[in-house]
Amino acid sequence: MKKRLVRSIPTIQSELSLCGPKDSFVESLDINIGLIKNRITSKNLKINSHHIGRYCDTSISVLYIDGIVKEDLIIHIMERLQKIDIDGIIDSSYLKQYLENHFHLFPTIIMSERPDMSCMSLLEGKAVILVDNSPYALILPNFFVDFFHTTDDYYQKPFNTSFIRFIRLFAFIISIFTPAFYICITTRNYHLIPFNLLLILKAGRSFVPFPAYLEAIFMIICFEILKESDLRMSTTSGSSISILGGLILGDAAVAAGIVSPIMIIVIAISSISGLIFTSFELENALRMYKIVFLILSSLFGLYGMIYGIFMMLYDLYDTKIFGYPYFSIKQLFMKDSFIRTSSNLLKRNPVLSNNFVRGRIQK
Repeated sequence: MKKRLVRSIPTIQSELSLCGPKDSFVESLDINIGLIKNRITSKNLKINSHHIGRYCDTSISVLYIDGIVKEDLIIHIMERLQKIDIDGIIDSSYLKQYLENHFHLFPTIIMSERPDMSCMSLLEGKAVILVDNSPYALILPNFFVDFFHTTDDYYQKPFNTSFIRFIRLFAFIISIFTPAFYICITTRNYHLIPFNLLLILKAGRSFVPFPAYLEAIFMIICFEILKESDLRMSTTSGSSISILGGLILGDAAVAAGIVSPIMIIVIAISSISGLIFTSFELENALRMYKIVFLILSSLFGLYGMIYGIFMMLYDLYDTKIFGYPYFSIKQLFMKDSFIRTSSNLLKRNPVLSNNFVRGRIQK
């Protein structure tokens, strides 16, 4: 019998943690299931196995905890899996495309390489899908507020966790609205800022031959090219590309009068704020909305920016994942959304599970 070659359990590469476990999923379905069973030893942990693919016949396992998860969620997942007809599932991202809604920009399913995060999601009332030959698990359903949570949040004190979550929310707002707001105050809505500050902003653009919105779009595209080249190159060449693109070309563009120094600062702050999130699909959504807000603000000023905000909120509100609301005002004010208290670990999200109580604190 031919032995299957499987690499050893590696350390985490993309979802880094300061004080959490360091083991990561691998390309073996049996090992990945074992990593979860090492943490959740209950007999209520259920595993439903499937095979998808005409030629590859890839093994897929759906994990959930009976008594915590709602049965409707598992039924919807099973029905969706049975409808998939494809040559083969090479990676879990293939399966993800068939499970989520393609008409909305924000991602509705989390891809994670962390076994501890998958176990936390199972205990919360979510389902985890493991795909053979893929080191990433699919966690669903995913809500908008989940992108502001990390595994480190539950390894630290509640006050520190709440503060960091508001920092992430602030970074989210900066990433989307900063370029658009800069275009508003420098092209149409001058009254929004003090006159002395307006003179400084105008003086910085006095020698730039392009309109502000073209300058911003050009800088956004340059940053995305720099980030993509940094991701695709090896670690030895990545630092050289960053130095060349970020320092040499940026300084030369300012000296030549092609872009203004203030615009570089605005785009840099906006782009760096988007990098605080580990989900690359969320970064793609932030980039698209950033460009949309930029175009609307250049055409209609502050009114275009307000229209873009309502358009984004409607997109979030209209998004559904297996019948669950992706975004609602109620979710923002639930416990363990942005503010975490010491008693949050004893309650589950009522949207996900009817079994609310996790346990009791022994005094």
